Amino acid sequence: MKKLTVALACLFSAHLSAAPVGNTFTGVGVGIDVTTTKYKVDGIKGKDSTGPVLVVDYGIDQGNNLVGVVQGKMKLGSTKVSQDVKQQNKYTVAYQQGYRITSALLPYVKVDASSTKAGNKTYRGFGVGVGAKYAVSSDIELGAEYTRDNLRRSNTKLKGNAFTANATYRF
Repeated sequence: MKKLTVALACLFSAHLSAAPVGNTFTGVGVGIDVTTTKYKVDGIKGKDSTGPVLVVDYGIDQGNNLVGVVQGKMKLGSTKVSQDVKQQNKYTVAYQQGYRITSALLPYVKVDASSTKAGNKTYRGFGVGVGAKYAVSSDIELGAEYTRDNLRRSNTKLKGNAFTANATYRF
């Protein structure tokens, strides 16, 4: 029984081993994020809102283990950001610059531009963040990310801290 357990563990760990360098994090990817965000509007803290986000990106191998990723995100559905305000949508365009530490691990920094509708107002602005992706295979990636959003409309500021877990299938 012990030999069977060890053999199965080896088989599954071999399946989860990383893909060769140069074949990971590049090309077209489609995925889903689950994002939890807590907003602050003009110093008043809102509540945590969690929802799914559809992601489409394109990874570019820049040589010397550098990988650039151009990304578009669309928030699905609405979530409450405070007692009486709902966020109906959010659209984001981002650029991630990463360094492939191993063939399977890509930490990165990112900048993004976002537009969101909260209540009956549209807020626009920029965000910065950090994250990491792990290539389970050359096609499947799992990741985690933190983003700080700074959005505004007229004199009203909407600031948010977003924590994201994601899964991507790369073609």
